[in-house]
Amino acid sequence: MLELLPVAHYGAYTNLGVLLCEEGRCEEALAVFDRALEFFPDDCQLHFNRAVALDELDCADDALNGYGKCLAIEPDYADAHYNLARLKELRGDKQGALRHYNAYRRIQDS
Repeated sequence: MLELLPVAHYGAYTNLGVLLCEEGRCEEALAVFDRALEFFPDDCQLHFNRAVALDELDCADDALNGYGKCLAIEPDYADAHYNLARLKELRGDKQGALRHYNAYRRIQDS
């Protein structure tokens, strides 16, 4: 259906990707987010959603990279800091985890 649209429709890509991932169809969601990023390469939310899908698929390295891309675009994206902290903690990077947990807390408190 998305291929029939004459122009890229941000909301269609975003909503479809999120719904697919929520249904456990994260590989399909990843393909949707990849396609959307061709049209909207600097969109923080798309990078975040793509990282969530990768996280769900146990692709930690790629998810870390995706959360990092999100934060490069929008440094105060709280949920990206939280998810990045969680992954760093799981990998034993306590200092990196603490840095992102603190950023998350600072953003939430402001």
